[in-house]
Amino acid sequence: MKIKAEYRPGSLTKLLQVIEGECASEITQIMREETRDLTLELRDQVTSAGLGRRLANTWRAEVYPKSDRSLNPAGYIWSAAPEIISSYIDGATIRPVNGGKWLWIPTKAVPRRRRASNYASSLGKRSRGTAMTPEEVELHFNAEFDIAFEGGKGFAFIDVVSGLSGGYRQATAGRLRGRRGMAPRKAKPVLMFTLVKAVKKPRLLDLDGPTRRAANRIAARLNARWR
Repeated sequence: MKIKAEYRPGSLTKLLQVIEGECASEITQIMREETRDLTLELRDQVTSAGLGRRLANTWRAEVYPKSDRSLNPAGYIWSAAPEIISSYIDGATIRPVNGGKWLWIPTKAVPRRRRASNYASSLGKRSRGTAMTPEEVELHFNAEFDIAFEGGKGFAFIDVVSGLSGGYRQATAGRLRGRRGMAPRKAKPVLMFTLVKAVKKPRLLDLDGPTRRAANRIAARLNARWR
């Protein structure tokens, strides 16, 4: 028996193109999935460290090519707040800038902003929900700090009265003597800021571990598919 093989010009090229396209689709899909999973892992790491969802969501990702397939796709992950993220990876030491001697660390007593830039601050615009700056606190309570130093630290107090529904209010004459049938309230010093010369951030985040595991997963999936 004789077998006659027929050669058709271009048929092998088309077949190879189909195979290459299928491989590119699978490799690109693997890269998209692993890039997505790595981004989610990095975000979970931030929230698990107690650093908040806002900072976690600064992790962003993109896969190239964006809307096509490739035999050599690339996953790119970055943070929109790289300096903050890096400080918790490296355990950075934070010191005063612009000739300052102290870092002012707010306590829980410092009011939070109800809206962005509700005070004219020399430190620039601050977003809603963040703690007021020292100068904003003085404006808010219409009083100046009483600062005491002990053991290499400073403690900034301000005289206020307790609010009827929580928090603290200005120690106005009306509140001190009582008004509209309300009992007088006594002014008391409340610690607003602790002053320190430097702060050492703890190492709370790990970038190398999750990245290495993602790379190993990609290699394992490719080997399992075409071994």
